[in-house]
Amino acid sequence: MASLYGILISTAILACLTAAEKIYPEKKKEVWDIGLYAVILGIAGSRLYHVVDYWHYYKTVPIKIFEVWNGGLGIWGAVIGGILGLAIYSRTHRKSFLETTDIVATVLPLGQAIGRWGNYFNSELTGKDTSLPWALQGKHPLFFYESALSFLLFIVLIMTAKKRPAPGVLLSTYLAGYGTIRFCLEFLRVGAWEAGGLNVAQMVSILSIGTALFIFIKGRRK
Repeated sequence: MASLYGILISTAILACLTAAEKIYPEKKKEVWDIGLYAVILGIAGSRLYHVVDYWHYYKTVPIKIFEVWNGGLGIWGAVIGGILGLAIYSRTHRKSFLETTDIVATVLPLGQAIGRWGNYFNSELTGKDTSLPWALQGKHPLFFYESALSFLLFIVLIMTAKKRPAPGVLLSTYLAGYGTIRFCLEFLRVGAWEAGGLNVAQMVSILSIGTALFIFIKGRRK
């Protein structure tokens, strides 16, 4: 199923770029350049996040670190890496950082909604035991929950983008929205990455929500 995982990730990236062209026709010439920076640094960041999480495994078989096509991408790592890539793009091309990140933030949940199905085909991201009728082998299908909620967030962002809000609004909406989604779903997760007894994904989610509030408040004061 490794090849199918790769196909889904590739499809997710193409879907994001195509959607960005449709939502921001005035930025059509920039979308693919922006996407290149976001994708390269995003994949690097997502892989690094995953490898650190599972270092107890990768330190025994370091060659596996580079086998991205077999799965193993951490969303928060992708977000952080992608933002770094967009910062580099904005600086080298003399573009507004917030306007650039707004474009990516609008469509990123669509990619997440598609990409999460890679977890299904790799038999990953199932949660705690449950007797609910939609359970998969008696467990919460966390990948499906996150896929569905990410798509809903995408719809919210599209509707907001149509109003052409002030720079930073879409980025803060994404950070707050996905941060909330991930924070809540982590309560259903088994074997979550912890540091000092604290759930790492939830800590990053709180940081994401805090960053969203900072961007929003700072924007309102201008």
